[in-house]
Amino acid sequence: MTDQTPKAFDFEKEQVLPPDCAGSPAVPKALDFSGAQLTSPAPQRAVPKALFESEDHAAVRDALTTVRTDYPALFAHSEQRLAALFRRILPVKLALVTDWAEAPLIEQAALLAPITDLVRKFSEMAVPALLAAALESTQEPTGLFGKLFSRPTSPAQYKPELIASRAKLQQLITDSEVATRNLDESAKTLTLHWVVLAVVAQLAGRAADATLLDVLQQRRTLIQQAARQAELSMLQMGQVRQQAAELIGQVSSFLTVTLPALEMAQTQSRGSADRN
Repeated sequence: MTDQTPKAFDFEKEQVLPPDCAGSPAVPKALDFSGAQLTSPAPQRAVPKALFESEDHAAVRDALTTVRTDYPALFAHSEQRLAALFRRILPVKLALVTDWAEAPLIEQAALLAPITDLVRKFSEMAVPALLAAALESTQEPTGLFGKLFSRPTSPAQYKPELIASRAKLQQLITDSEVATRNLDESAKTLTLHWVVLAVVAQLAGRAADATLLDVLQQRRTLIQQAARQAELSMLQMGQVRQQAAELIGQVSSFLTVTLPALEMAQTQSRGSADRN
């Protein structure tokens, strides 16, 4: 791109952030659309050139062309949504930039709460400690002191708690699927807003005043931070889901294999004692 400001982005005295020195900014990792599909795919288009209708401002047509070149995967999945966003922000004005992506940011903040709550609930369940105690109860007391003074708890006494814990873990996995899916969809909406700002800044060249330049950068940084927060939350939830699934398997093994085997052994032991 030359240093000359594209005619479509010459909005009198208003300016837009100059292009990054390294070229087009990369899409945040958490919001990379490569190989992914949006929940609401773009409708079939009978005429491919519909996004570039004559009534569009020249800036909108330039912006869509840039997205198609620099972000082909994103454009393929979201061209209609991107077109709508460009029509909202172009011609670019300071008031539009200061409020850009505000609704998606608020929505994502609200969607983080269920994930935080699920992580807290998982910690409060303390299933690993319960399972460890149940497994320990299957062992004979060791040492003279243990044999004389310990009052071993029957493994069967842990059965009700373990059954309840297994049900809670299963429900947590179900709830986490919904929470993660909602957050992921919200984050993908945010990335569309982020890319729109990046393209506007790139095409605007040197047509930006200092205030607009600063606000564009601040807004892009804010959206990137929100994207990172969503990525970390989904990663944490994924780890909790994995641990929950492993615990469900361990609890099931104790209830369906270990405990019945112990009960059978105890029954046989009592039968042998009665015969003697």
